[in-house]
Amino acid sequence: MNEKKINTNITERVTEEVAGTVRGTGEVTEAVVEAVAGIVQKTLAEIGKTTESAINLVVGAAQGSIRAVGNMVGITAQTAASSISQTVKAASDVAASVGNAAKGAVIGIVRGTSEAGGETLVAISRTAAGAVREASAIGVDITAAAVGAVEGAIKVAKDTTLNVEEAASSAATGAIDAASNISESAGRRVRRAVEGTIQGVKVVAKTTVGISESKG
Repeated sequence: MNEKKINTNITERVTEEVAGTVRGTGEVTEAVVEAVAGIVQKTLAEIGKTTESAINLVVGAAQGSIRAVGNMVGITAQTAASSISQTVKAASDVAASVGNAAKGAVIGIVRGTSEAGGETLVAISRTAAGAVREASAIGVDITAAAVGAVEGAIKVAKDTTLNVEEAASSAATGAIDAASNISESAGRRVRRAVEGTIQGVKVVAKTTVGISESKG
């Protein structure tokens, strides 16, 4: 089976498993983050890929997580929203769930690629980028996905031997670069969202995308 086909299968598999988790809760709360992480980690472990191959698979896993949440929670929220205030709350709920899905995906991918001997910081960056691209593709808040990815990088770094600042920077950089490929304004919005202090960690992206505009 070729690499493209494997990546597609990973996306579909993670989408299905995460969707099953979301169906049981109605949203991806902080409590479900660990479940999403476990699904992603288990899937990567069962595929048995290492180094670059494993890193290539993380994008599919991240996209599967975001897709499942965006589809499941987004549909539920839209159905429930019958007024302006409800619509605003529904959008907020979807953003929070997408952020938690991205957070869980990063945590699971770091654990999975570490076990497989992969380049962890590269995996974090690509996961964040994949989360942003998928959020854009399904029409949900890309900044929520970006911030969630950074939060996931910070959390898992604190639990491992990773440098926390480097992990956060890798996630932020991946997210900004992916957003800039959507549009210049998207790149600026994501940069403003992920740079600064998040969960007590100073986050500095290693990219120049939108840097002058974001400080203006």
